[in-house]
Parts: sequence; structure tokens; C-alpha cells
Amino acid sequence: MWAFLSAPGSDVTVRVAAWTTAWVSAVTIVLFAYSLALRAATVQEAKRRRAIIERWRGIFAAAMLSGSYARECALPRFSRAERSDLLEEWNLARDSVEGEAVGHLIVIGERLGVDAVARRMLRARRLSARLAAIQTLGHLRSRAEWAALISLLDDPNTALSVTAARALVEIDAHDSVPLVMPKVVTRDDWPATTVSRILDKAGPDLVTQPLCSAILISEAATSVRLLKFAELARTERIDQLVEILLRERREPRVLAAAMKALSSSAGLPHVERLAAHEVWYVRMQAAKLLGRFGQERDLALLEGLLRDAEWWVRYRAAQAIVALPFLGPNRLRQIRDRQTDRYAGDMMQQAIAEAGLA
Repeated sequence: MWAFLSAPGSDVTVRVAAWTTAWVSAVTIVLFAYSLALRAATVQEAKRRRAIIERWRGIFAAAMLSGSYARECALPRFSRAERSDLLEEWNLARDSVEGEAVGHLIVIGERLGVDAVARRMLRARRLSARLAAIQTLGHLRSRAEWAALISLLDDPNTALSVTAARALVEIDAHDSVPLVMPKVVTRDDWPATTVSRILDKAGPDLVTQPLCSAILISEAATSVRLLKFAELARTERIDQLVEILLRERREPRVLAAAMKALSSSAGLPHVERLAAHEVWYVRMQAAKLLGRFGQERDLALLEGLLRDAEWWVRYRAAQAIVALPFLGPNRLRQIRDRQTDRYAGDMMQQAIAEAGLA
């Protein structure tokens, strides 16, 4: 073939095609060899990482169960390349325990020098390394980088800022809540699930007052978002706050979110006004509120909501009536049968059937 390609009398078009075929074949062979080498390297790396994980997982599991083991066991050396895997496994173990086991893992972490490793990685370029470092400092309850973690609360990167907030609360909830709560209010990019974990870790004693104050004075969108965390505050204080919101606020979104947060009948004095609200989802939440805390005297109000123009309001009103503990199957059928509005009667029949009382 090479003789043909180099022959002076060969047709130019044929020679170009032949050279192209040869070039493509060579590139294909190189790429195939590269793929094989990459695959082999990947398999080798996976084996190496699996061996590291098995080694440290066994050590950490034993340390969880025994403080003396955590203090006295022989610890294998680890290379610079193994630092990330070590921190990941230690953090996974630390995430999975409570109580005395936490202290045991902190002891073995300190013996391994993961504090120093985390402090170095905190200034790495890779985001994953920095996140692992922040998480480690929090799990160690180490104040060594307290100022650096505080500065990260304003970082534009969502993952870095919210992870720093979580670490600060884990290190010292009392000192960090006054720093973190203003960010919870302003940073709507923080995931709600992570914020819930942060506030839950801080505890209701520290969270209740700043959370309620923020809800009370914030604009509608922020108040609604913060009300989702109401269950993490003290119940009696939230009920007092909701009563104020229902009395003083006018934004439909806030009124609906406030009724969802109630855990008592504190908002019932306002329910008649809310049941006649011009926005349908406020009326719907009023119906649900009556289903949770309504009395015999509220039955007429719920029957009025059965005739609402909005399907969801009628549906929630029917569900609320069926949920009232003082109404048995016979009373429910009587309520259904006395409805002059066909849609109201149909909705009651549906709710009764869904409750298995038909």
C-alpha cells in the first residue's frame, strides 16, 4: 500500500483518498489504545480508592463504638493523594452518628490531623475540596478558621455559603445564629432543606426570636419563605406570630402561609373574614384551618364554602367537614342531603367516599 501511495503515476484523487484512509486508521488505533489505557487507569484508581475506603471505614466504625479505641488504636499513614478520600470517609462517618460516638470520631480525627488537612484544603482552587474542608471543620467543631467561615457567608457561590453556615452552627450555635439568621433571610438561593437542617441544629431556643422577627417585618415573598421553617421554632410563639399576621397583614400569600403554620386555634377569630377573602387560595386555607380546629359553630361557615365557585375551595371544605371529630357518618350524610347546590352535594359525597364512610 505504501508503494502505491508513493508511486509517481498514481491518480491524485485515489492517492488522497488512500492517504486519508491511512490517516483515519492510524488515528483510530491511537484513540483505541488511549481508551484502553484510560479504562485501565480508571479501574486501577477504583481499586485503590476501594481499598482506602475499606481501610478507613473499618477504623471509623470501631472508633464509633469505643472511646479507648479512638484514643489508642494504631493509625495507618496516608499519602497526599489520599487526603480527599480520608476526609470524605470521615465526614460520612461523622454524619451518621450522634451522642458519644461524635466525640470518639472527633478524637480520631484530631489524631489523624484532619484539622490541618481541612485548613489547607479550604484554600484550594477546586470547589469540591473547599466544600469538604468546610464540612470537616464543622464536624470537628473547630474554631480554627472561624473568621474565614464567616466571610464565606457572603460568597456568591451558593454551595460554599450555605455549607459555611451549616459548619458555623455546628461549631458554636450560640455565637453563629446571630450571624447566620440574617443570611437565611436575605439569601433565597439557599436550599430550603439545608436551611431546615441548619435551623434544626441550632434549636428552637436560638432560632425562634430572630425567625419570628424576620417574618413579621419582611416583605411578602420573604415572609412566605420563612414561614416554611416555622415548625422549627417554638409552637406557642409561632401561634402568637400567626395571629398577628392574620390580623395585620393583607398580602394573600402571607395569609395563606400563616394559616398553614398554625398549630392551634389561635387564628380562628379571623377565619370568617378569611373565608370570604377575594383570593381563592386564602379561602381554601381557611377551610383547611376549620377542618383542623373547627367547632360545631363553624359548620355553617364550612357549608357556605361548599358552594364556593372554586373547585379546590369546595373540595377542601368537604374534606374539612368530614374531618370534624364531632360528626359521625349519619350527620355527614344529612349534611350532604340537605345541600341545595348540586356541586356542593356531589363534593360532600366524594369526600365521604374518600374517607371510607359511604
